[in-house]
Amino acid sequence: MSIVALFKNCYEHFKGKFQKNYISAQTPKQYSQKKVLVLDLDETLVHCEFKENENFQHEVLLEVIHKGQLYTVYLKARPYLNQFLQEASKDYEIFIFTAGYEAYCQEVLSFIDKKKIISDYYARGSCQFIDGICYKDLQLIDRPMGDIIFIDNNPNAFIKCQDNGLLIPSFLDSEDDDCLLRLIPFLKYMAKKKDLRPVEQHLKIYEDNNGTIVFCETQKSIQIEQEEPDEDTLSEGKVVKREQDVTDLDIKHKKTQTQLETVNKIKSKLRSVTLFSSSKHN
Repeated sequence: MSIVALFKNCYEHFKGKFQKNYISAQTPKQYSQKKVLVLDLDETLVHCEFKENENFQHEVLLEVIHKGQLYTVYLKARPYLNQFLQEASKDYEIFIFTAGYEAYCQEVLSFIDKKKIISDYYARGSCQFIDGICYKDLQLIDRPMGDIIFIDNNPNAFIKCQDNGLLIPSFLDSEDDDCLLRLIPFLKYMAKKKDLRPVEQHLKIYEDNNGTIVFCETQKSIQIEQEEPDEDTLSEGKVVKREQDVTDLDIKHKKTQTQLETVNKIKSKLRSVTLFSSSKHN
């Protein structure tokens, strides 16, 4: 790639960041009548690969600049994603919580969320890493826990918020996947509840009352049979990181800065200015 082309890519990359206008999760709640929907990204809303694969029918190529290196991302959105986001946004504030790096997360959102339906996002720096396992703490989101549904394909994500968690089968690339479509009526049903916890119990009651199964057994089997992704990836994948490996830049969310957390002690969470106000960049 020529120097001119690289400069152009960098310009477009940072230009897009400044144009984004996500609503901070820590600002006063603007949608008082809405519940809160927290969504994982990889294998929940999209599937991405970082090498060309003739067996993977990607939808778009994204270019991500991370720590000075240019990555090509082959992305495929889960079927019915646009419809799902549109319908869910009628009753829910929507947040993304991913263990993928921020630069990657932003590029993916720029493709799947052109209408700015998603309010805010949390990336890898907002996660906790203990013994190689990634934990996502919903306390970072300044909303009542009883108002939150958290959908992820990784059960480890729910360890600190089991009553809020809804485990979705992993999406790899199947055109027949209809998990998001099946979730829409359930989310509308849940939006009328005073307390959404425990989500899995509400799901069972919903399925019993309606004589339907939201996630069928064949879909659940995909969750078990999928191959583990590469560790060296921008996306969530199989994230393994020691606390001392997390840099200052890693722990800055676009609107959030969190102090590193130990196993037994959670320190206070701080909001900060945007990532790109810093003199250091990815």
